[in-house]
Amino acid sequence: MHRTGFQLYLNDIAQPVRVLPDQTLLAALEEAGYRMRRSCRNGVCEICEIRLQHGRVQQHYPQATYQNNNAAEDVRVLTCTATPLTDLWVNIEGLKAPGEKSVKKLVSDIKGIESLNHDVYRVRLQLPATGSLAIDFTAGQYLDMILPDGKQCSFSIGSAPEQGRDLELHIRHMSDSEMSNAVMAHLQDEATVELELPKGDCCLAANAINPKTHFIFAAASTGFAQVKSVVEHLLANQVPNQISIYWGARVEEDLYLEALPEQWTKEHANVSFVPVVSEPESSPNWKGRTGLLPAAVLEDFENFDGVEIFASGSPGMVYALLDAAETRGFNEAQMHSDVFAYAPRV
Repeated sequence: MHRTGFQLYLNDIAQPVRVLPDQTLLAALEEAGYRMRRSCRNGVCEICEIRLQHGRVQQHYPQATYQNNNAAEDVRVLTCTATPLTDLWVNIEGLKAPGEKSVKKLVSDIKGIESLNHDVYRVRLQLPATGSLAIDFTAGQYLDMILPDGKQCSFSIGSAPEQGRDLELHIRHMSDSEMSNAVMAHLQDEATVELELPKGDCCLAANAINPKTHFIFAAASTGFAQVKSVVEHLLANQVPNQISIYWGARVEEDLYLEALPEQWTKEHANVSFVPVVSEPESSPNWKGRTGLLPAAVLEDFENFDGVEIFASGSPGMVYALLDAAETRGFNEAQMHSDVFAYAPRV
C-alpha cells in the first residue's frame, strides 16, 4: 500500500480518494476534482484545516505527526501540508464534490445592451473582480436576476466559462408582461444589477465527456443562449465530438445571431446547424427547413445510438422532442433539460 498510495475517505462519500505517500491531502483532493476552503497552501493561514477521524498523517508545517483512532476525538490537520501515513477517514466542512458549484449572490456591472432582432436583446454583464466573489460556472447553467423589489427571474448564461468575468444574456422583451418591462427598465436605466448564480444541472464540461458521444442541441427562441454557452465551451476546448444544432422559431424574424452557428459550421467540420421555421406562410423569404423542431430532428436521425440531447425551450417543445425521439429507441436518460427540474411531468 505504501508504494501505491493510501485511501482518503471523505465525510459520508463511499468512493475514497487515492493519495500518494508524498502527496498532500489538498493536492490529492483537487486532483480528484474536489474543492474546499484554502488560501496560502503553506500551512500559515489554517483555512484548509479539517477533522481527522481515523488514521495517521505527517504534517510538514507546522511540523507534527497526528493520529486518531477514536472518531470522537477532535484532531485537526492542515490539508495543504499533511501527507498520509495510513489510510485516512476525515470530515471536511463545506467540501464541494467534482462539478459542484457554490451559488453566490452579488452585484454585477451592466456593460451594455444591444438589440438582436425585433424583441430580443443581448445584455452584457461584468462580474466583480474580488476573489471572494469569483464565480465558477459550467457551460449551460443559468442565473437569477433580482430586482430592487425582490422579484426575480431566470436567464440562461449565453457565454462560455472561458470568458471569465464577462457574461452574456439573451433577453426577450415581452411588452405585455409587467415583469419583462421591469427587467428591461432596470437594465436600461441602472448601472448595476443583483444576481444569484450559478444554477441548474443541465450543463456540460469538456473534460467530462465521452469523445464518441454525438451531441444534439435543440433550442427554441432564446433557448439558443444556453446552446451558445455550451458549444462555445466545447469548441474552445477543441472537442472532436459531432455537434448537431437545431434551432426552432415561429417565423424567420424570431431568429437572431444566425451568422454565429453558420460560422461554426464553416470553421469546424464536426458542427452542423439546422434552423427550423414552424410558420413559413408568415416568412415568405424563408428558404430553409420548415415544420416543428422534433420532426426535423427525426428526419435526420434513424436511431439515437451514442447520442445525447440537450434541449432548451418550453416544456411543450422539450417533451414533444422526447416523445418523438423515444419512438426511435431513445432513452430519456440521454436527454438533458432544465425543464425536467422546473416542469416535471406527473
